[in-house]
Amino acid sequence: MKIAELLQSLTEGQVQYVLVGGLAVQLHGFMRSTFDVDLVLAMNDENLVRFIAVAKQLGLLPSIPVPIDALRNAGQIEQWYREKGMLAFALREPQVGGGVVDVLVRPEVPFEQLMENAVVGKLFERTVLIASIDDLLKMKRVANRPKDLLDIAALEKIKRGEDPNV
Repeated sequence: MKIAELLQSLTEGQVQYVLVGGLAVQLHGFMRSTFDVDLVLAMNDENLVRFIAVAKQLGLLPSIPVPIDALRNAGQIEQWYREKGMLAFALREPQVGGGVVDVLVRPEVPFEQLMENAVVGKLFERTVLIASIDDLLKMKRVANRPKDLLDIAALEKIKRGEDPNV
């Protein structure tokens, strides 16, 4: 699965999403590597049905041994969050080295706010909604992993009008 193919399929499938994570940071101007696509979805049933159809079409499978339709079970997602600390429902292509899509199920910034603040960007000639710098900063500060600290510094430079790649 190529990212362009994923984005095209999401658009054609009328899936409501906002791009977050490393790819969103890249689109704001910080050249860093990332190996997955992080999305926040509208978690209503209609949107989840559309997203699951796209994921199945692309051959994506959950990383954990559950059916992909488990993503629609809000009670199950809540239980996994409480008992296992699950923050993302990971989907992978079955082949070794295949693509990964992480659906954030407990984002620090709610989907509605992400949508309201999103900026429109272009990726592979496709229009995408990208989380705003401020929303990304909030999410990265909470995650607080080493790579997030680098992203925070870069995003703060971008906000100041500086080159984050220097």
